Amino acid sequence: MHGPRADMVELGRNLSEDARWLIGFLRAAGGAVVASNSGTGYPESAYVNIAVTDSARIVFGTNAASRKFENISSDPRLSMVVMRDGRDEVQLEGEARVLVDSEAAAAGETLEAQHPGATDTHDPQSLRLVEVSVRWALHTDVSQEPPVRAELSLR
Repeated sequence: MHGPRADMVELGRNLSEDARWLIGFLRAAGGAVVASNSGTGYPESAYVNIAVTDSARIVFGTNAASRKFENISSDPRLSMVVMRDGRDEVQLEGEARVLVDSEAAAAGETLEAQHPGATDTHDPQSLRLVEVSVRWALHTDVSQEPPVRAELSLR
């Protein structure tokens, strides 16, 4: 698949207020639990360091031999949960794309800048960088009573 599907959100253009908020939230959190679809019918979850570029691309690294990479290669749909301060949570749904060449190099620089050492590996040939195009996002703030839950308007 080349580029995001029509129902995916192009965050890098004409950012909504919610999209700008989401970028700041993701940068401050710095990590997420990513759930991908395994071929067995069971979801597979993993914690990853995430970075967000100035054009609002969400990126993370993985290993070519990991279950996560195998799952994403077979089915790019995934979900993420990002928490900050134990009170703010964002749930995301989207589609992953494995980056290559100059896109991978740029994403690696962004990930390394936000998480020094994140791209260091004993086997650099196995490092894969992944970009997530967000389709849907829900923000939950449990610091308020009752908790506030709102879908983010990303367009």
